[in-house]
Amino acid sequence: MRGNRRVWRWALGLAAVALLGSVQAQATQKFGPLELSGNLQSQNIVRHPDIDEYHFIQQRNTFRARVDWDWLQRGKLGDRFELPFIESSKLLLLYRGVYDSIYSYTPTFRERDFRGRKPGRAAERDLGDLSNGALRSLEFENQLREAYVDLKLKNIPLSFRIGKQQIIWGEADDFRMLDRANPLDTSWHYIMEIPPPSFGWDDIRIPLWMLKGLWDLGNVGPITNSFMEFYWNPGDWRPVKVGYLPRPWGLRIPNPLYNREDGAFYAPFRVERLAGGTALFKQGDYSRNPVENSQVGVRASGVLPNGLQLSLNYFYQRWGGDDGTPFAPVRGITDSEQGQVRSQQLIDKGTLPAYYITPYIHTVGISANYSEMDYTQAIFRMETVYDFGLPMFDRDKKTTYDPLLPGVTRKDYWKGMLAFDRPTWIRSLNKKTTFFITGQWFIHHIMHNEDTLVGPLDLPTAGARSRPFCGSPPNQPCNDPTGNGNFRDNVRSWESLITFSIFTFYKGGSVVPLLGFIYDPVNSNSFYPFWNVQYLLTPNFLIDLTQRYFIVNQPDVQKGVFDGWLLGTNRGRSETALRLTYQF
Repeated sequence: MRGNRRVWRWALGLAAVALLGSVQAQATQKFGPLELSGNLQSQNIVRHPDIDEYHFIQQRNTFRARVDWDWLQRGKLGDRFELPFIESSKLLLLYRGVYDSIYSYTPTFRERDFRGRKPGRAAERDLGDLSNGALRSLEFENQLREAYVDLKLKNIPLSFRIGKQQIIWGEADDFRMLDRANPLDTSWHYIMEIPPPSFGWDDIRIPLWMLKGLWDLGNVGPITNSFMEFYWNPGDWRPVKVGYLPRPWGLRIPNPLYNREDGAFYAPFRVERLAGGTALFKQGDYSRNPVENSQVGVRASGVLPNGLQLSLNYFYQRWGGDDGTPFAPVRGITDSEQGQVRSQQLIDKGTLPAYYITPYIHTVGISANYSEMDYTQAIFRMETVYDFGLPMFDRDKKTTYDPLLPGVTRKDYWKGMLAFDRPTWIRSLNKKTTFFITGQWFIHHIMHNEDTLVGPLDLPTAGARSRPFCGSPPNQPCNDPTGNGNFRDNVRSWESLITFSIFTFYKGGSVVPLLGFIYDPVNSNSFYPFWNVQYLLTPNFLIDLTQRYFIVNQPDVQKGVFDGWLLGTNRGRSETALRLTYQF
């Protein structure tokens, strides 16, 4: 089945031939229409928050096995049984099993808090603080990641993919806009599974049971290579998956519902749960069935006479909260006499009078790419989306738990991306192969923003010691006399992010060095440079050495600002990673 119809980029084509071609040719086991492949992988990560401080935070061993079965060819099953209406069909199964020994020997490491401050010895956060059951659940994974059937119909240019799968639309790399059919698992390795081609987000997207269809329209007037694609998720959607301290990845606070040191919900009573049976970043006020939890998306794509490939997209699905947008994850009970009675009843039972929310929203988007060979010899990419009615905290809205929890309003949000890809000769560094240079510029904008809109860090204890709300007026800063800085945080109307990377190939594609960075000029002037070298030792054995740095140019580390992409909150999480892969 034809998937994402991007223009092939020159250097990535070279990567596929030079790097993966020989591996797949020798590693995949073929038995007629049946193909078996997979890999064994060990990833070891050392975090170095300071020049003299090192923490061993990951020793993940992963086994993947993939089955591709071309079980129906030319309308016949096993070359014997003819099936009506079906021309061809394939089956794919992808299994992933994981063992991370970091949860077995539970090393001690002093993780910096949400604002980059190192905890004292009395506030050490240890993996050993987790229960044995929690450790075992994090230590192992045994999961059928993907399981789907591709069907191509006879005499009709229509094909389907049915089953557990990932759907990737759009032109943006690494940071999401149109790539939103599958939520992210940020507890796997946060968003650090970059840079490609050595890394990617296939491991951190959460595959879902969906039906995807593609109608190949061919040429429609002057538009060539046109098609329409749609998907339906019949109730299997779930929100972004996050982890909390003391896990080495995920958000840099302990569970905000329960902890009293730096959680988001400071309450004068013991909080045990949210209202309505909801669970933060796990389950909203709905049942996981096709009636209450279906998601749909559709796109139309084609190539215009001038060579511009254009795609129009529409989504109607629940808001997952995993693309760098500031949003309100919870909604307090409305401030009224009845609401106050209900709130007190919940408080008496240890329930915070607030619900985890994942509202349905409408999203329209456009993606495009254009190959300009006359002057720049580059491929230009564009992607933009408009989200209608995202939930956001608003100080002017009151709840029965006011002022600790502001109310929620709905705001539209525009997001855009401009990018280029260019193969470039730098013969002084490589006489045989070009360098592939790519860059992206992301922009986010809240439509009709108001000063009363706030981010999650506006909640009174985010990233700081427990303390009461200071109660200053909405238009004045909240200066905390305990020295924890300004924790009243307005959401910015404009956010911006820049990515850049360059890589090339040596020794026939067996050595692939890459250098790049992510830069956030708006929030704390955050800078995230990285480099990676992949070495194809044999056709079956690969070695990846990767270095990632987090540089936050903020003079006062105690004054947090809302960082939509959370780069600035990763101060002290610089890391060195060694990954060994055996492919079969």
